[in-house]
Amino acid sequence: MDSKRILLVEDDLLLQKLYSDLLTSEHYYVETATDGMIAYQKMKEGGWDLVLLDIILPKLGGIEIVKKLKDEKAEKLNKNVVFLTNLEQGKEIDEIKKLDFRFLSKSNLTPNKFVDMVKSLL
Repeated sequence: MDSKRILLVEDDLLLQKLYSDLLTSEHYYVETATDGMIAYQKMKEGGWDLVLLDIILPKLGGIEIVKKLKDEKAEKLNKNVVFLTNLEQGKEIDEIKKLDFRFLSKSNLTPNKFVDMVKSLL
């Protein structure tokens, strides 16, 4: 069976390691990015089964990334993009909804919930 490809974009290194370790233990192929420019380049190359994208990132925010890819007609290069954020309301969440993307709150994700959520998205 081919391993699903996941791009995890998270600037909090502790969370990045936790999420990456959880996904790797489930036999997913995981690459990470800690800032928006690296994430943008990896997303532009495409081929991801799932992109877990933080909203607030150094260099280029998650919302700006998806807008830029959309403007370049490159948003379909990845099968599923989901925002993973600590935010639960505000202008960023309103913008995500307007762009028709899903978001998941990190604040109530236990490790088991996180893995189950990823499995349901794939």
